[in-house]
Amino acid sequence: MRAVALSFLIITAASAFQSGNLPSTRINGAGRLQTKRYSTQEEIPIISPLSTTLDESITQNDLVEQLESSQQTSTLSNDLPELAWKGVILVLCALWASNFSATKLVVSQPGVDASMYSVARFGVAAAALAPGAIATLKKSKVDMETLWEAVVCGSWVAFGYLGQTLGLMTTTASKSCVICSLNCVFVAVVAEVWRVSRSTAETKFDYTRLIPAMIAVVGVAIVELKGAGGAPTIGDALSFAQPIGFGMGYLKLEEIMAKKPDGGLAVATIKLSVVFLASLLMYELTPLFSGASDFALTVPDISPILASPMAMAGILYTGLVTTAAALWVESIAFAKVSATDASIILTTEPLFAAFIGAITLGEVFGASDYLGATLIIGACASAVLMGSKEEH
Repeated sequence: MRAVALSFLIITAASAFQSGNLPSTRINGAGRLQTKRYSTQEEIPIISPLSTTLDESITQNDLVEQLESSQQTSTLSNDLPELAWKGVILVLCALWASNFSATKLVVSQPGVDASMYSVARFGVAAAALAPGAIATLKKSKVDMETLWEAVVCGSWVAFGYLGQTLGLMTTTASKSCVICSLNCVFVAVVAEVWRVSRSTAETKFDYTRLIPAMIAVVGVAIVELKGAGGAPTIGDALSFAQPIGFGMGYLKLEEIMAKKPDGGLAVATIKLSVVFLASLLMYELTPLFSGASDFALTVPDISPILASPMAMAGILYTGLVTTAAALWVESIAFAKVSATDASIILTTEPLFAAFIGAITLGEVFGASDYLGATLIIGACASAVLMGSKEEH
């Protein structure tokens, strides 16, 4: 009990120090803990581990030294989980990079187009997470405001995913992924604009935060204009929906998870449900874009997917692994890592995509591609270092 009392004193003192009041705890005759508040200008008595009486004391300066040492240890321990979560995002980055090649492989199968692939992929993903999401909602961990914000987040993500899928019909996996990495520029700009506009004090736009993003832009430009993927195509233009859609999705997700860190599963499921509905809408409208004169709702025919082992494997992999599981983990990770840091880390995605594309699709990654990728990685490292200095 004495050891518990001593531990309780140290912990409560550390938590109250910044508020200007420090607690002193003792054990009364009934064996219960009693706490008294002291001003930071007073001498603070501390309990002895060998006695239940307050017969020893230390001055405020002594306690300050102890608290500063404790805070330094706490800061170090807090840095480790954040670093680990950044590593998780890097793993997610590698998984998402494989989406580009997997999508190209699936839509190259006979009878499979972009809209059919999207309906199947996101339908499988949403169905996989639905049971857990329903259980979360039954426990009332997510309110209506959070649900609506998840719908908005999912709408942005759907915009990015559909642009990605349609773009991959006419562009290479590596070029699409490089364009996608521009989300770091978009997130950095929007996040800084939001910071300035929402600040109650007079705040200026920090242009230094944009330096890594601009370096990444140069890297992307080199890959796009001088890379081995060839001249720009309509698929490249459609692929620019990715940095906008995914970038806004990251920013909205960060806000949601800051308020509801335990709602990751429900939020991920709602996002995927919105993407599935958007995919279904694209599927229904595709005949009109192909020249059909009459519009009629039809049940998606996924028989071409069922008839192709390659397509089935691709749907299960992208639906369950790189979408359902990855977006669930992403929702949790964004409660630990800022959207700006995450988007910068994700600029490494083109390297993974180029490596996977070379193995699975035989795509070439030339000297210009390596130069551009090097600039992107440099931008990633610079942004992370800048963020670490600001935090400390």
